[in-house]
Amino acid sequence: MLISRKYNFLFVHIYKNAGTSITKALRPFVLNPSQRRIRNGLKKIGAPFSFFDPQPFPDNIKASEIIDFLCYEKFKSFYSFAIVRNPWDWQVSLYNYMLKTESHNQHELVKDLGSFEKYIEWRCENEIRFQRDFIYSENNELLVNFVGKFESLDADFKKICSNIGISTSLPKLNVSNSKPYQNFYTERTEELVRKSFQPDIETFNYEF
Repeated sequence: MLISRKYNFLFVHIYKNAGTSITKALRPFVLNPSQRRIRNGLKKIGAPFSFFDPQPFPDNIKASEIIDFLCYEKFKSFYSFAIVRNPWDWQVSLYNYMLKTESHNQHELVKDLGSFEKYIEWRCENEIRFQRDFIYSENNELLVNFVGKFESLDADFKKICSNIGISTSLPKLNVSNSKPYQNFYTERTEELVRKSFQPDIETFNYEF
């Protein structure tokens, strides 16, 4: 999650959707030099500096939770956006990231499962999380102004930058997939994801 009062934007970070790259690209535009000096001065003396903190909430906080903190009207005063990803690809990226990142809280679990197929079985039976929940309300209202797609990331990021009035490039960080995500799936695991992640598939119009 990243918030800029200088350019009046708010980024809702859905994990494993280029969020680290987007945050790095946009972070220089969050505070002007004067705000940065004030924030650093407040930090040094141990005073609250939440107004000048570009990331006052957890990275992967939902838009609805941000609204609980800011209030609906304040949230809507920002240009807000998020990036979504094909659910089949999303699970491959998440699996590879957890497998290689020893500090991840599910690293040992994923490693012990022994294969991507076993991981998908576990995921679909035990812990399903939807991307739409990050940006939709319980009443099915889309809370953000713009939803970009990982599959058209460069073009969509340019739209975001144009809408907030900046120009910057997007670095490639935390890239975890080395081959097409379709290669990881069998017919059975493809269908498991199709059934389990149907809300995301329908909402964002994805196919395998």
